[in-house]
Order: sequence, then structure tokens, then C-alpha cells
Amino acid sequence: MSLLNISFAILIIKIAICTLPAVFGIIMIVSSEESKQELRNKLCGIVFGVNNAIPYSKFALTMAVLGSLMLAFSLVSTWFLLLRPMLLVE
Repeated sequence: MSLLNISFAILIIKIAICTLPAVFGIIMIVSSEESKQELRNKLCGIVFGVNNAIPYSKFALTMAVLGSLMLAFSLVSTWFLLLRPMLLVE
């Protein structure tokens, strides 16, 4: 019996799809104001060539909304990919 079969690899991919968006969403929500400002400056510098093209309040709100959406995606994908097949026995 091989150590890594196809069903185990699929399970690992499903777990990654369910957990990585939640981790990134939490990081986006709870990161400090300084790190958000650094990220905003880098992003504005790359895209626009100016460090302060996007106001910080709008950027922070966008980060919170995207983080919340990523958490919601993680919850929905966890239900459909991992929990629902275990609970619905045919």
C-alpha cells in the first residue's frame, strides 16, 4: 500500500482550500495599522507610482471587507468540501 494515495492528496487539497482563505482573512482583519499603511504604500507605489494615492480609511475598510469575505468563503467551502459529505450518509 502506498503512503500517498490519490484520496489522501485530494483531502489535503480540500483542507488547504478551506483553511488558507481563513488564515489570510484573519491576517487582513487583525493586522496592525502600521502594517496596513506599509502595505498600502507598497501597493500604491507599484500600481500608481505614488505612495498615498488611496486614502487610508478606504483601504482599511476594503481590507476588513475582503477579510470578512475570505472568512465567509472559508466557512462555506468547509461545509461543502469537508463536513457535508461526512454528515450526509447515503
